[in-house]
Amino acid sequence: MHYSIGDYIQDIVENAIEAGSPYTTVEVQEKDGFLTVQVDDTGKGMSPEEISKALDPYGTNGSKHPNRKVGLGLPFLAQCVEALEGEFRIHSEPGKGTSVCFRLPLTHIDAPPVGNLAETFRQILTYPGAHEICIRRTRGKDSYTLLRSELWEALGDLESAGSQALLKEYLESQESALVTEGVPQ
Repeated sequence: MHYSIGDYIQDIVENAIEAGSPYTTVEVQEKDGFLTVQVDDTGKGMSPEEISKALDPYGTNGSKHPNRKVGLGLPFLAQCVEALEGEFRIHSEPGKGTSVCFRLPLTHIDAPPVGNLAETFRQILTYPGAHEICIRRTRGKDSYTLLRSELWEALGDLESAGSQALLKEYLESQESALVTEGVPQ
């Protein structure tokens, strides 16, 4: 189940990696009471029919999770965005990749919590495999950028316990350094 916006982000990135994306960009921006998330990948892409199935909770092809009869990540996200009167877009081209973008009003009473983005990013950055991930995070006027290959070079294997601890500490420091409307978070 998707409890936080971080869960939605993680699900979209996992879809990108499972679609064979060698390069995935994640942009998360908080500004003026809105959260905008855009995930672009260079995976296998989808046809309009495949997009329609991806947005249908009962439209799974069974290849990602063979024992599952439903795929709820994108349908739950689209439903959440619609309930909050936000914006949701998905664009994809077979052989080129997919772009998923959503914008939510954080002040809406039914808005899910953003969640622990430092932990979301740690999990995204440590997915196994040979792929690049770029994360751009903005809150107000402050921002930071993370590149998986640079973190790998600095910390070594991102799967070891020591690297995980250092990565967690680094990500938490980046998140806590962001400022919203002149007030540190």
